Amino acid sequence: MIHKQQLGYDVSDIIAGLCSALARNFISNVAKGKNIKPKIFFQGGVAANIGMKRAFEELLNMEVFVPEHYDVMGAIGAAILAKEEVNLSGKTSFRGFGIHNTLIKPNTIKCNGCSNMCEVVELKENEVNIGYFGDKCGKWSRIAV
Repeated sequence: MIHKQQLGYDVSDIIAGLCSALARNFISNVAKGKNIKPKIFFQGGVAANIGMKRAFEELLNMEVFVPEHYDVMGAIGAAILAKEEVNLSGKTSFRGFGIHNTLIKPNTIKCNGCSNMCEVVELKENEVNIGYFGDKCGKWSRIAV
């Protein structure tokens, strides 16, 4: 980009090139091997960028639609999946809206249980273990608390 600026390219052309490169990168990596068919919906925060929308349309030679609630569709989908899970299991692990006032202390554990030699993070609330993460083999993260 700096080289193009030094050559005197217009800023809008440089930004269009950047959008095009990002769209090509997405298609060649994330969508690799996928058969992309219309009707294409573009969601997430990046969908607010009209340059990215145009870059995808030019690359795919198809119209790309940005839905009204493009910025929260992922959250809506996660909420639907959570509701379905609660309906199936009859329970939830929701800890309440006051969770932000809870003091949760992390502690690092060096695990020598296998060749991964993981640094596992143990989470405690009021000296009670409430979870683990960071292991590669699942030894800690699958512990029910």
